[in-house]
Amino acid sequence: MSRVTSVGMLAVLLLGGSLALGEPYWIDWDGSDWPEAVGYTRSWGNWDGAHQGGAYRTLENGILTYDSLYDPGVWDSYNMEDFGPLELGTGEIAVIEWRLKVDQAYSGGDPGVGLNSQDGWNLGYAFTEDHIRSLSENYLNIPFVPYVWHDYRVVSPDLRTYDLFIDGELVHQGTLEQTFPGSLVGFGDAGQNFTSGSLHHWDYFRFGVVSPEPSAFQLLVLLWVIVWRGARRASFAHAHWRGAAGGMS
Repeated sequence: MSRVTSVGMLAVLLLGGSLALGEPYWIDWDGSDWPEAVGYTRSWGNWDGAHQGGAYRTLENGILTYDSLYDPGVWDSYNMEDFGPLELGTGEIAVIEWRLKVDQAYSGGDPGVGLNSQDGWNLGYAFTEDHIRSLSENYLNIPFVPYVWHDYRVVSPDLRTYDLFIDGELVHQGTLEQTFPGSLVGFGDAGQNFTSGSLHHWDYFRFGVVSPEPSAFQLLVLLWVIVWRGARRASFAHAHWRGAAGGMS
């Protein structure tokens, strides 16, 4: 798929275009029940092994809260593998959206989001109070405003590259890492080491494949979006060049 085509479909998403649900899935956990209700499997444990301990969890007023500050060895997350192969057909886009607030997290990051495609391309995020640590991009840090709710969106046209939006603003253009094959999506309290543990809250988490269907008006606006995207890429490249020229790492 050409980059111009992917930009066009991304524009439709940003401009609120009509989205035809792609095959084979679109799965939405909205906080009205535990994630098991929409097909997730809970995975939890501590240093003593699986199904030992776990985070203190509550589901109140549509908000799922995790508290694992008492033990950095706790992990407690939700995973889904049996939704069908995570792969894209012609004209389809993979989308992940979630709303999260992190009150406290040890330095290594503890709340997490993960995605793995059928042919083995992985995106892994760990969150602290004020930044995302992209595990699949050499632990790159992506900052955000701490201690408040944020809406996150990952959009990928090929399950190799992706755009990350925080509260509707494009903040990062990144790449997935090739690891092991097999479709997987997950979220929750994902870390287990001597520096993990957190207090955090989830409002919703949804993912799937969409096929944008733009209106005539959106097709006219699309030209502006393509120009804007090219200008933003040029700005990123210029900033990187200036940093390299000045001896920055």
